[in-house]
Amino acid sequence: MSRRSSPQITVAIGLALVSFSTARAQDLRVTAGTIEDRRTTGKFFGGLEIELKLTGDDLADAKAARVSLKKAVDESGRDLLPEQKNGDDFQKSSGSGAPDLKINLKNPARGASAIKEISGEIQLYTPSRDPAATVVIDRLLSRMDKPIDSAALKSQQIAVRLVSPKVHRAEAKKREAEMDKEMEKHKEEMKKEAGDDKTAEALMALVKGFAGMMNDVGDNDVILQMEDEKGKVLDVQVVGPAGVIDTRGSMSSGGLRILQFSEKLPADAKLRFLLKTNRSVLRAPFTLTGVPLP
Repeated sequence: MSRRSSPQITVAIGLALVSFSTARAQDLRVTAGTIEDRRTTGKFFGGLEIELKLTGDDLADAKAARVSLKKAVDESGRDLLPEQKNGDDFQKSSGSGAPDLKINLKNPARGASAIKEISGEIQLYTPSRDPAATVVIDRLLSRMDKPIDSAALKSQQIAVRLVSPKVHRAEAKKREAEMDKEMEKHKEEMKKEAGDDKTAEALMALVKGFAGMMNDVGDNDVILQMEDEKGKVLDVQVVGPAGVIDTRGSMSSGGLRILQFSEKLPADAKLRFLLKTNRSVLRAPFTLTGVPLP
């Protein structure tokens, strides 16, 4: 296994042609950064990981980014596109830096010394470009245990209910009882699938353990039950007088999202939803050629 930083690679970026549904990036450059080559003849753990470095003025207000690959071939012509898509989720920016983007490719040919071409599209999430991409709900603490009434969220087909820790813990007991019944019902089926009793029991314990984590909330946590069929919600933040209040962690499962806080939230805390809208996502096609392999 080896790691190295490649020389800068020439990139072809589409110039801005803004339409109603799609916003094009005007100044975004993509280069290949650190490359981790894990070529192996084995079935598992092989592949190629390439860091994509982003620079340019379009990054100034970008809060997150993701990559959609269209083509990846080595110099022998071997198709390197993975079975599973890269970059399904947006990667958030860390501080003032650019988002950390990495792509995972299949094993190049054993004798290949370069990737002939990598091409696709970079998408930058820039909520400042569209007022509809940011929805702020005030008086967070006064909205517990009832749906959030927001025309802005409703227009994006998003429904949210805030749940207090007390009510969440009470409902958790019912969920645990229902889960126990359901798992007991399918116990024999799980044993057949797992092959033996110990493996089945370990799998059931794992499922129950994860459910237990989602049920165990602190008194200061913010719990949201969301319906977001189109996947418009990129992030949810709690904002105080001094700005975004840092969480000590977060958990999500299906439509349930839990934001964990060490201290009690201020009385005037607000919820801020960052939504993926057409105008808030800048798109830039890119092509890297002749990327040398370690």
